[in-house]
Amino acid sequence: MKLFQAALTGALLASPAFAHQIAGILLVNNTASPEWKYVRNVFSEFYNPPGAYPDGSQFPKTPPLMDITNPNITCGRAAFDSAPTTETADVLAGSEIGFRVSWDGNGPGGVFWHPGPGQVYISQVPGEVEGGLGGFHGKEGEWFKIAYAGPVSNREWTLWGAHDFNFTIPATTPPGAYLMRLEQWLPTKMYNYSQWYVNCAHINVIGPGGGTPTGFAKFPGTYTVDSPGLQIPENQVVDGGWVPDDQLRLLEYQAPGPDVWTGEA
Repeated sequence: MKLFQAALTGALLASPAFAHQIAGILLVNNTASPEWKYVRNVFSEFYNPPGAYPDGSQFPKTPPLMDITNPNITCGRAAFDSAPTTETADVLAGSEIGFRVSWDGNGPGGVFWHPGPGQVYISQVPGEVEGGLGGFHGKEGEWFKIAYAGPVSNREWTLWGAHDFNFTIPATTPPGAYLMRLEQWLPTKMYNYSQWYVNCAHINVIGPGGGTPTGFAKFPGTYTVDSPGLQIPENQVVDGGWVPDDQLRLLEYQAPGPDVWTGEA
């Protein structure tokens, strides 16, 4: 892991533009779906003239979101435009699900490039639901957190260098259609500077229900530049050489947002 981290650190310092990713693949019980089948496609921030990238390249979609107040923080850059063509995956409550990185700076496939945490929220779609989750954008949603991937030690993050982020849909989740939101980000020691990688999937949760979700959030709206976990002290920065490895304290990290809802009734 340390060798991999050293290699990533070199790549980050030498060419920051390559240290990005998108997670366009939904995993259901470890079975991968085609890219953008159940995940809302995202778009480039800039105009790319014909021939600027090879046919099929997803690289222009990988740059991070930098403004947590921007509407794109809901599901990714212009993601709502692809909602009508995004299909909905049936998921059994209590089963494993996840997101897979489908493209990074090196091309197809790849990993979560940045040292930092990841979280997953879901928001139930109100009313009658048809194709594209019935025009549900997500900015109006009531999001509750169902998964968190933080540090595994004082020097290592769970997702850094991982291809997949797997987690479990709580067994008592109320049945129905949901928008499911992945956020993975690079916290820094600089004020009002963090990098966000956000993707959303369409799922239909099947199960007996019985749980009462708590701890709702809005995107944008809940996070501010002063929220815990966006700006971090030097002893939680693992790729900048600010402090020696034996002085890192990632386990002291506090993530933004509400607690994870595990399915309590």
